[in-house]
Amino acid sequence: MSYSHELAARTIAATLVAAPELPALDNTYGALFLGMVFGLMLYGLTVHQTYRYFRLYPSDRHFLFWLVITIVILETVHTVAIIAACYWHLINNFFNPLSLQEGYWGTRVLTPVTGLTILVCQCFYARRVWYVGPKYRYLVGVAGCLIVVIFGLTVASTVETIRLSLADFQHVSWLVSALFGVAVSVDIILTTTLIVILLRSRTGFKRTDSTLGVIVVYTVNTGLLTSIVGLFCFVFAIILPGNIIYIGISIVGTKLYANSVLAVLNSRRALSNRMLEGDEMGSFEPRVAVHRPHTQAETWDIPQADRPVDAGSAMSFVRPTDLTTNFTTELTTLDSETAGTRSVMLQFGLDDKKADVFEKKSVTSLPV
Repeated sequence: MSYSHELAARTIAATLVAAPELPALDNTYGALFLGMVFGLMLYGLTVHQTYRYFRLYPSDRHFLFWLVITIVILETVHTVAIIAACYWHLINNFFNPLSLQEGYWGTRVLTPVTGLTILVCQCFYARRVWYVGPKYRYLVGVAGCLIVVIFGLTVASTVETIRLSLADFQHVSWLVSALFGVAVSVDIILTTTLIVILLRSRTGFKRTDSTLGVIVVYTVNTGLLTSIVGLFCFVFAIILPGNIIYIGISIVGTKLYANSVLAVLNSRRALSNRMLEGDEMGSFEPRVAVHRPHTQAETWDIPQADRPVDAGSAMSFVRPTDLTTNFTTELTTLDSETAGTRSVMLQFGLDDKKADVFEKKSVTSLPV
């Protein structure tokens, strides 16, 4: 009897020695699960901002329309891949932790979708700086070269993700780290350049300077979050390549990139209203109610009765791009406020040619 017990003990010991080492759960399954949780929260915000965009700007330019469509498609594919990966690892292979080392199509899709989302968002920011600051277009050229580098790193990472298992991918995780490192560099260049342009566009007029101040705050907020999360992903992919903490962080970073672009697009209505009403940022003075016709975006789901509008009571607010026509026909000349107003108009999504036309006819006061 003792011999049989001793043989069983030796067999169990030999089995334990021969068994492969199981991966830790906190920095593998845990990181993937937490990334999915926060990613789903941010995806809900993406859906809300997309709905808000199409409601506020149903007649927006085709470029911005297809930009939003592209972002939503990429974010949807990204979210589906995250859910599929978590379900496969945590449910289908609940008793097989080693499956995490093999990888799955969901985790393999994350890399190209993440890179494409960053590319689309960075191109939008580069285009914005290109139009706002002609004197700083050489910096946009530098950012454009870095965007090309991001594209190359995305292609290389995708190829390695398909070719290697998740366990072997740790040897080339520096590609993901480099991708986010370059993306953070582009964020810093474009955000800093735009802030400098806006600060130098101050005119001394409270209305324009107040609006410029709000745009600076928007710029800092949208660029700061993506830069911080991208920096974390850059660091963790270098110092901890053996786990997938950086994948969980990259999930959140990708969602933040998409939401930052949508937030910039949706802020145009608030900025235009602020400019027209002439409110002071941080002012505690009581605001006077401004009566103006509702826009089509605000009343698209409400039956409208045909009724005449007093031509002298308010401006036309059919859509944001109509601001240019109303400005040029209803406002008089003041050359000293041109630069700031032009920058603000470009932030509303007006094209460069229309802003150049308005640059020749500046502002004295805005109807409120």
